[in-house]
Amino acid sequence: MIDQLRQDHERLRAIAAQLRALLKDDGARIGLCFAAARWSFTRELLRHMALEKQFLRDQHPACAEVSARLPHNSANLERRFRDHLARWTTLDIDENWKDYCRDLREILNILENRMLFQERAVFPRLGHPAQRPKSR
Repeated sequence: MIDQLRQDHERLRAIAAQLRALLKDDGARIGLCFAAARWSFTRELLRHMALEKQFLRDQHPACAEVSARLPHNSANLERRFRDHLARWTTLDIDENWKDYCRDLREILNILENRMLFQERAVFPRLGHPAQRPKSR
């Protein structure tokens, strides 16, 4: 499962790089390439967050605790991203491109920092399922 999470991180980084290349503060309007990358990122991120939450629940409590203490833990990041999606309709993106660029860059930066932290501090501790009490 850790390998799957790492592969997800690489896919998310690749899509984020595509988005960053398209986020120019020159007033460009949303285009088909950007829209495709945006929805690909949305799909991958939300799927990854669900998988990650389930996986961490099954791990040693100390690992889940370290991940939960992140300033942008999975619940906060997911809430922040869902708020971003609700706030930024296609019309709002077109009308406020520079603000949208700033908001999405912030999310991409948060995600990148979170993935780096997980790869350095959380993943090395993973691999041993939490001991569940035996039911009577």
